Amino acid sequence: MRSAALLVGLLLAGSTGCAAAPSIRVTVEGTGTTDQLTYTFPGEQERTLRNPDLPFERLGKRKGRVAIRLEGVHGELTCKIVVNGRQVKTATSHAGAALACDHSMAV
Repeated sequence: MRSAALLVGLLLAGSTGCAAAPSIRVTVEGTGTTDQLTYTFPGEQERTLRNPDLPFERLGKRKGRVAIRLEGVHGELTCKIVVNGRQVKTATSHAGAALACDHSMAV
């Protein structure tokens, strides 16, 4: 009887300790262009795109730090980070200024 109660307790503890993987969406949009777009997703190496096509969108599902950086912005661009349908970060840049968005989630 004790072993059954212990087993049930362990199963309940294990099921409540695991959170579902987040749904992450990063976008860059606007009327401008950028010379360079660098982004990092949890568990992945940093990637750099030169003269990327816009709008830009990237999806991910792992907890950790998400970051995006634009350099050489011409015109107006906005980056957004959306986690589980909720916008957690947004930033807008005008011509000439660099643009950065980042957000960290507990692992």
